Amino acid sequence: MNIRYLLLALASVSFSAMAQAPLGTVTDVQGVVTATQGASGVTVAPGTAVQNGMRFVTTSRGTVTLRLNSGCTVTVPANHSVTVLQSMTCQQLTAAVQPVPAVATQAPLPAGVGAANGVLAAAGIGLAATVLQDATKDDTNLSGR
Repeated sequence: MNIRYLLLALASVSFSAMAQAPLGTVTDVQGVVTATQGASGVTVAPGTAVQNGMRFVTTSRGTVTLRLNSGCTVTVPANHSVTVLQSMTCQQLTAAVQPVPAVATQAPLPAGVGAANGVLAAAGIGLAATVLQDATKDDTNLSGR
């Protein structure tokens, strides 16, 4: 009976180890490339293990080449990302490489505009306070006659 439990435990450990086996490795990195899986992220270097569900994102000057155990090689160019899934064929993985949307930036304000906006805001607050004070003032001298 004890041998059965031991064999069952060993089979569970073996299955768990197989589930964690990497799908491949990173063979080349240029610039800055990050990889995320769930809530954790790492900076990618050659030799980084490619795990199921891992998302690779390149910067404007970064590229990464992934070599999977299946023989598939995928290069992710600058400003692109890909999420590697065990269920993907090489063709699907290559098609999954997508551009990263550009982050909207705000043009710098001309000199003095920030200060002028602050003065206008202060004036508006002052005017609102005056109107509020006048509207709530108790005018006891007024009568309905």
